[in-house]
Amino acid sequence: MTYAQVAIYGFSEKVGLLSFPQNDDAFGTKPYSQDTGNIIDKEVRDWVNHAYERTVQLIEEHKEKLTQIAELLLEKEVLHQEDLVRILGERPFKSAEPTNYDRFKLGFQDEEKAAETIVDEVEEGGGSSPLEPEVVPT
Repeated sequence: MTYAQVAIYGFSEKVGLLSFPQNDDAFGTKPYSQDTGNIIDKEVRDWVNHAYERTVQLIEEHKEKLTQIAELLLEKEVLHQEDLVRILGERPFKSAEPTNYDRFKLGFQDEEKAAETIVDEVEEGGGSSPLEPEVVPT
């Protein structure tokens, strides 16, 4: 992925806005010089090293929270959004539109409201329980 970002998509300032798509020929020739290849290789190594260092830094910064999550996983085996919010806090940003997970949760809430409405109607004598269908004599 990093090679693609550097050599194909032109995300690197050192390589520039050039694109060197991979050729699938049998001879393995590349559309750039050995010097350019060395620049691409060095840039990719630098990006990967930076990503590794940043990952280690984040793990060290959030070690306590990660430990809490690991302990909770040992207890529950499955984490829910509420568990993560309790440990990590709310997201620092909000999406302008509901996420798929938000829509998913709302679907369950709609089902629960519908079930409550049916129960209320049954208690008021306005219908039969979905678990106990009305029996009509024949």
